[in-house]
Amino acid sequence: MIRMIGLDLDGTLLTGDKRLTEGNREALTRAAESGVIVVPVTGRPLSGIPEQIRELPFIRYMITSNGAVTTDRSGGYPIRERCMARETAEKTLRAAEGDGVIREFFAGGYGYHDHNTRKLLWKRFERTPVLSYLEKSRIPVEDLYEELSGKERIENLSIMCSSPEEKERILARVRGISGIRIIYPWPTDLEITSSEADKGEALLSLAQMLGCRREEVMAMGDGNNDLGLMKAAGLSVAMGNSAPEVVEAADYVTKDNEHDGVALAVRRYVLGRGEY
Repeated sequence: MIRMIGLDLDGTLLTGDKRLTEGNREALTRAAESGVIVVPVTGRPLSGIPEQIRELPFIRYMITSNGAVTTDRSGGYPIRERCMARETAEKTLRAAEGDGVIREFFAGGYGYHDHNTRKLLWKRFERTPVLSYLEKSRIPVEDLYEELSGKERIENLSIMCSSPEEKERILARVRGISGIRIIYPWPTDLEITSSEADKGEALLSLAQMLGCRREEVMAMGDGNNDLGLMKAAGLSVAMGNSAPEVVEAADYVTKDNEHDGVALAVRRYVLGRGEY
């Protein structure tokens, strides 16, 4: 019996144009009505959770920044944090310096970048649904390191390069930094968290707090940063659009995020309706 569902957002629950379909909404609502705890588990910071997810009345807990922060919405405060030290974040950001490299750090549920980075970021995602997410979740600052100096607990770093070759050059410089976990969301991009941050560990920690056993937890994802989620859950489901390594790590594969893959899996494995 499944009592908790951990759901990645981008590429999983949301379509390519960042919508929550009516089919997914209906299936999750039925699951929640039957007592199942539904938890978004995302690489986004808290401020980047879409309104259409926030407005779901049954969403109480959110795991953000790739497992760095778990928030209880009823109190509006973190109940679990696995953040990196400011010194580690600064060392990593300096190692990733380069012309055209987009560098951001995340703290307190928001992303921070300087004005030059903002121009690069907006150019990369202009006329895409991602831009709306960026506008709500990013804060531009004059000096990235000066802003970083006032933060104590850093949730996540984002590094976007202009080419795979540039990414490899930066990787060679950051791999030796202790205390970090490197995630590969796209061929040109890196996401870096504390070595103690992991989506799967965060979900199981929440499950334990709420009295759910591992065998009662189902997780769904599609990307490299969901591998921990797949391995931690008692039942793991990969989207039809998943990276090959996610498919290999999952127990089952559902349809893709454009065709209500989440709803189909919830109906089959949680609601027991046998649909696929």
